[in-house]
Amino acid sequence: MSSRTLLKQLIPPLFLDLYRAVTRKAYIWDGVYRSFEEVPAAGPGFNGDALAVPSLDQARDAIRAAAGYRSVATEVINEYWVLALLAAVAREQSPRLRVLDFGGGAGVHYVHLRSALVDASALDYHIVELDWACQAGPGLFPGDGRIHFHRNLPESLPDLDIVYMNGVLPYVDDYAGLLKALCAYRAKYFMIYSLPAGAFPTFASAQRNVPGTLMPCWFFNRDEIVDILSNEGYSLIHKNAVEHGYNQENFPETHRLDRGRNSVLLFSR
Repeated sequence: MSSRTLLKQLIPPLFLDLYRAVTRKAYIWDGVYRSFEEVPAAGPGFNGDALAVPSLDQARDAIRAAAGYRSVATEVINEYWVLALLAAVAREQSPRLRVLDFGGGAGVHYVHLRSALVDASALDYHIVELDWACQAGPGLFPGDGRIHFHRNLPESLPDLDIVYMNGVLPYVDDYAGLLKALCAYRAKYFMIYSLPAGAFPTFASAQRNVPGTLMPCWFFNRDEIVDILSNEGYSLIHKNAVEHGYNQENFPETHRLDRGRNSVLLFSR
């Protein structure tokens, strides 16, 4: 997978907030397609200011909230505490904590992880993102050498503890190639958060909850994703679902998520 192709596939994680802004009765996706090429895509997708600006604001809000914490990191909730808990466990097994966050936006997960750790001095956090995040992100963390932004996958990232993906994989056309490239870092843990996966065959659909945009989105056969990582030396050690469910009554029953909920998959090697 070329660096140009990889760059085009990166998106900010803000789609989770967009999902939650839509009522349960609304349909987010239309159609069942065999590939991205068949989806009638239109608009800028996740590359425009409509998503970049709110993502930067989200990171700024997290930074401001963290500055006011007293005894408890009160905003480390929902998806944020899951990564923080895994990171705390990994930190006990390593002299430092190195994380690769693929599609990590402007660093909101870094802020919450840094706040949740009792000792964050050994944290080494790498975000792979689009150009807007790599340009603006470092300015949010002046003097903080623990966070790094990359436009492409780093050529070398030794002694990696965690690979983390939050809601980004469904928007990557060559998802298998990306997963294999991430597995090549040989991190101890690999977490995929908010994965639209089930017992159905993998298919694509058109996501329409971003104004002015129709974008292709994968729905995965869960066992296919598990098999890809298994072939790269990883074992599935934990699986659960996210709290929020989505209305898929416009999909065939055979192609719906269980209770409309995305999955959380944790692997180790």
